[in-house]
Amino acid sequence: MTGGMKRYFRALVATALVVLATAYPATADLSLDVAPAKIEMQVTPGTPQTIPITVRNSSASPMHIQATLVDYKVGPGGDYIFSKPGTDRFSLSKWATVNPREFDIPPNSFQLVRMTINVPHGISGEYSGIAFFQTRPLRHQGGGISFSERVASKVYLYSGAIRLDGAVDDIAVKQTPIGQRFLIGFKNTGNAHLYLNGRIEIRKGSDVVARVQLPQQQLVERGGRRIIEAYSQKLPAGRYTALALIDFGGPNLAGGQTSFVVK
Repeated sequence: MTGGMKRYFRALVATALVVLATAYPATADLSLDVAPAKIEMQVTPGTPQTIPITVRNSSASPMHIQATLVDYKVGPGGDYIFSKPGTDRFSLSKWATVNPREFDIPPNSFQLVRMTINVPHGISGEYSGIAFFQTRPLRHQGGGISFSERVASKVYLYSGAIRLDGAVDDIAVKQTPIGQRFLIGFKNTGNAHLYLNGRIEIRKGSDVVARVQLPQQQLVERGGRRIIEAYSQKLPAGRYTALALIDFGGPNLAGGQTSFVVK
């Protein structure tokens, strides 16, 4: 990777699109896309299943594409961490193949790729992985900087019953010059990914004196932990209780509370 290249990762929850791209200049438009960008399906162990994925070149130039399977985790701050296929505990990559793995796409055309998955018996819950499709780096005229595009299809497979569960395992309150900073730790204890929504109620005695809306649709993968950050306006001096209420899509809300003092 050349020193002048910039890296960025976008995770769009609403459309479940995951894109990893390196580009020059930074304002260049992506001309490679994939559909579907997110796949969720129930599988039968011991029975191979094939998922069609369409990789499209919307540019006026041909593209050479390489396909790879990777494992990933979503860290406590929402950052994606990639690793070799088959290394993650809940990876589907060890049971999956992609065909073709390398191909050319003419301008304004597409290529149909087949992901075949054969889940073994004895597997239950959700397993996931990412199929990346990356262009061969191209060199710009008059300079030594090259660029490539990389897009991805994120795959969730389910076997057996799905259980959505989780718990608030920590609440911290930090004082800032403009108010209170809240850090809510949430642990996914179920067997599938979750999206978190919720709020913090700030109480003084039995009275609710403020409500703080938490960032919405926070992704927590199976076995993962997420730290949710939120801020309130500065409170008057006194002793308070912060009650966090988290909706993770299960039958009940997850909750936790802590006391803090504003001086």
